[in-house]
Amino acid sequence: MLDGLDAVDWRGLEVADRERSGAEVPKMLRRIGRADATTRREAVDRAYIDLRDLLVAAEGVTNASTAALPFMVELALDPDTVARPDLVDLLAQLAGDGAAGEGDPGWPAAWQRQWPRLRGLLGDGDPATRRAALRLIADRTADLLERWHAEEDRSVRLTLLPALGEAAAAEDPAGGLVAEVRAVLDGVLGGEDRLLRVAAVIATAPLDPQAPPRAVPMLLELLTDPTLAPEIDALPWYALDREYPYDREGVTDRIVRLLEHDPAVAASFVAGLAAAGTGDRTWDAELRRCALDEAWRLLVDRPGAAAPLLPFAAGMLADPDDEVRFKAVHLVAVLGRRAAPYADRLAALLDDPGESRFVDGTVGDLACWALTRIGDPRALPGLVERLVAPYRDMRGRGGFPGDPRRPDVVDVLRPLRAHAALLLPGVREALRDEVARRGWLVEELREVLQAWGEDPQLPGEEAPYPPAWQPPPMEAGRAEAVVLAFAAGRDRYGEFRTALAALTGHGRRPAPAVRATLAALRDADRLLSRHRDYRAFLDDEEIRPAIDTVLALP
Repeated sequence: MLDGLDAVDWRGLEVADRERSGAEVPKMLRRIGRADATTRREAVDRAYIDLRDLLVAAEGVTNASTAALPFMVELALDPDTVARPDLVDLLAQLAGDGAAGEGDPGWPAAWQRQWPRLRGLLGDGDPATRRAALRLIADRTADLLERWHAEEDRSVRLTLLPALGEAAAAEDPAGGLVAEVRAVLDGVLGGEDRLLRVAAVIATAPLDPQAPPRAVPMLLELLTDPTLAPEIDALPWYALDREYPYDREGVTDRIVRLLEHDPAVAASFVAGLAAAGTGDRTWDAELRRCALDEAWRLLVDRPGAAAPLLPFAAGMLADPDDEVRFKAVHLVAVLGRRAAPYADRLAALLDDPGESRFVDGTVGDLACWALTRIGDPRALPGLVERLVAPYRDMRGRGGFPGDPRRPDVVDVLRPLRAHAALLLPGVREALRDEVARRGWLVEELREVLQAWGEDPQLPGEEAPYPPAWQPPPMEAGRAEAVVLAFAAGRDRYGEFRTALAALTGHGRRPAPAVRATLAALRDADRLLSRHRDYRAFLDDEEIRPAIDTVLALP
């Protein structure tokens, strides 16, 4: 088969990367075909990546893809080919691009010629290859049903079942295929296999969005069983659109996303996870951390869940696990004044040295911030020193975008203008120190002083400190367009708040469509911010009153 590569004029063919030559395609195919068990995995991965870069184009399949197809099929069918699932994934990706009708017009006929042979991969002796081959029939309900009745490997069945539900949701609801799929799902839900029962709930959701809420008691029973997590880890559970297998946290996250259309039910589910992990074992702490992670993601996506989530998080402020307390305090803090009933619990944590495994800062730091958000004066003594001290040893801000983390200094201090008289000496002293050693916080501290209406200039500084940058005035028509773009998810440059200020400044009621859009935004269960971390809550608290101001214009 590899010898036949020389019969193709590869140099005359178009590849996805315009700066590369079609002559590289046979080289990659030979590397894949000649790799064996002794070949380094890095070299095999590199060959597949290069082949993907050559054949997968944004505008669809190329004529090089069509020419390479029969050779790729030969390699995929050869049990000696290393990492065949990777090659099958690439074939499925090309099939999807070709089915979209984009790219080389010769592709459909070439694919139809190879399809009878490719179907053989569905019954291949290697479960990982069979699992990858499901992508070739992901939208074919009848083929997926046939595969379900023939498949015996649990890992393949775990992938197959949700794919079956997705495909059936696109069929005629009154048709026989949907009825057959429902019968399969009902049978699994009443069966003995715990993981397949969870997969069946996920598979039923596209056909019946209320199925996951009804299954919450069963899901809690299964997912809080300490013997299930090792079972998930031991059995690779992939989704067709997922590169890595699920662990218990991944399965839990998928369930929460199926429940989040009803924030109360989703919040009850994560609270049930935490309640099941109320012992001292390591596993219990991991479950409580998982529950708090899901609570945080739910709150960012559905802020209407705040009411049930606040007491849930507050109940974990005294947890024996540092990570649990860290996540719980952070969740309480972002809810601001709504957390006032728990101020005494937060004050008891001001000296808590507990830390997260992945993020800098302590439980005490977050408890102090939570008290400032509430307006509790117990947070004020030593606040500035607490905020700036970590930066003196050049510790950066750890963590991942969207995850709980210690807030920026400016975000803590800027809202505390009412306490400027108490905090001002500390801020000026910190600014002098930061300027002297060229620290990281100079701009943030100057921004705080400007927000408080204070002079950001240090005594004796030669160059005048420039005033805070102000965006240029925005015309009313442009401001209205930005509002509509923000509502449609197209505000790429974060102009929404500037647009609201411009509409207020113009002093005239905006057009009816803009007013309706603003009213819908104000009433929507979403955070009105481009951020996905704590800043989303700070933005939202400022944006909603600004919307009310615009809507009240004469």
